Amino acid sequence: MKKYILAVDIGGTSIECGLFDRSGKLLSTSTLHTMEVMQGDVAEQLAEELRRKLDDRGILFEEVYGLGIGVPGIVNAENGVVLKAPSLKWDHYPLKGKLQRLLDVPVYIGNDVNTGLLGEVEAGGLQNVSHAIYMMIGTSIGVGLLLNGEVYEGHRFSAGEAGYMITDRSILSDGFQSARRGYGFLSSKAGGFGMANEYEKKTGKSVSAKELFFLVKKGNKAAINVVDQAVEHLTFSLINMTAILNPEVILLGGGVGRELSPYLVKIDENLEKYVSNKPKLRISHMQNHSVLYGAFSLCRKQVKST
Repeated sequence: MKKYILAVDIGGTSIECGLFDRSGKLLSTSTLHTMEVMQGDVAEQLAEELRRKLDDRGILFEEVYGLGIGVPGIVNAENGVVLKAPSLKWDHYPLKGKLQRLLDVPVYIGNDVNTGLLGEVEAGGLQNVSHAIYMMIGTSIGVGLLLNGEVYEGHRFSAGEAGYMITDRSILSDGFQSARRGYGFLSSKAGGFGMANEYEKKTGKSVSAKELFFLVKKGNKAAINVVDQAVEHLTFSLINMTAILNPEVILLGGGVGRELSPYLVKIDENLEKYVSNKPKLRISHMQNHSVLYGAFSLCRKQVKST
């Protein structure tokens, strides 16, 4: 009898693997370091870790419904090919096909932000919500769009690539220098890596995004200036998306998104000022588990439809 679902969150820094029962209870997690895994074949090392996870609990693959995976990139959800994932240096990587051959279970793959959105609908801040913008701000920026209770992926699976939004009109004539190859303007100004890059340009000192917010709390003027400017760019983008999509809720997630609590009132005031129907503004409380729960939900949804 099938009782379990495997879930994986592939991130730029770490890979989290989870085991769920069919009711959605998270039974166990384990973490791999992405850079170490990238030195070999990713699919083979993931398969090895998932086999070990089941062996540790005495579970057979015959008891597993399937595997859900969230990937930081553009994913063809129909065939499971990762079309583009700059942080993983993947270009048309056939992740689904490889894992299905290695594990002999159904595999379902989605963009990590869309998968995180599913996780928030499943167990987080978007339960019982039908229209939402889920902005995941981590190393870079991505958005998941919930329209009429369904994740909207757009033409060619690239809806929600908000990191490419332009929130400064001078850029149209002057251009800009990307914080990292493949990064758009908003990610370069308001993503974790982009903010750290802006701080280094101002001070000559290299910091992580976490260290940058620590400096803000300590009153460092350069750090405060960088984060204030980033929040302005994020606010522009949220106002514009709200004007078009009319969401019930805007939910901020990701490591950087969770640091924005002190700025919520200001963002909310600007939404009140500039849009006709202001949505509720929230910060995710799922910590690092939204994508993992979303990967579970992605797999369960597909199993139910077959």
